[in-house]
Amino acid sequence: MKLIERIKNKFRYWNYKRKVGSHKGNFNIFGGVIINNPQCLHLGERVGIGSNTFIGPVVAYAGEFYAPKIIIGDKTWVGKNCSIAAIDRVEIGKNVLFAGHVHITDHSHGYEDITQPIDPQKLISKGPVIIEDDCWLGFSCEILSGVHIGKHSIVAARAVVTKDVPPYSIVAGNPARIVKQYNFDTQKWEKVKK
Repeated sequence: MKLIERIKNKFRYWNYKRKVGSHKGNFNIFGGVIINNPQCLHLGERVGIGSNTFIGPVVAYAGEFYAPKIIIGDKTWVGKNCSIAAIDRVEIGKNVLFAGHVHITDHSHGYEDITQPIDPQKLISKGPVIIEDDCWLGFSCEILSGVHIGKHSIVAARAVVTKDVPPYSIVAGNPARIVKQYNFDTQKWEKVKK
């Protein structure tokens, strides 16, 4: 069974190697992954994408055209059943660790015109999503458009991140707020007072 899985992994590697926008090689894409518009995906070296993950750069919707980029840095691991979508840019740094079911998007459906259903309305965005190096994204968290997460930060399970997160911070809740920050003077993670 392991031999069959290794053969399937090799086949997926060679298949996506020709299709992605760029790569540094030696990436691993597991079974059940769906990648729309793979030419918009840029992979660093030794990236892993867990099974049943959806990567969805949107190049056209409701008569609008986009030039999205999804960039995943070296040695980043995307867990199982995750979702990453972009009309502009989602940039994920090096050594970022995703738990399962993480959702990242730089856009949402428009809803302003109440005379129309939501589906045909144009997509809206507050800007790109940037996640710096060495971050950990907990199970089932969500990172929404326009958010910048600083280096070595942690997003707790099920947190919904709607605002920027400073480097060396832990955020939790919905909407996510800072609960701890690393103090370089004491060299400890310390609780943030409300």
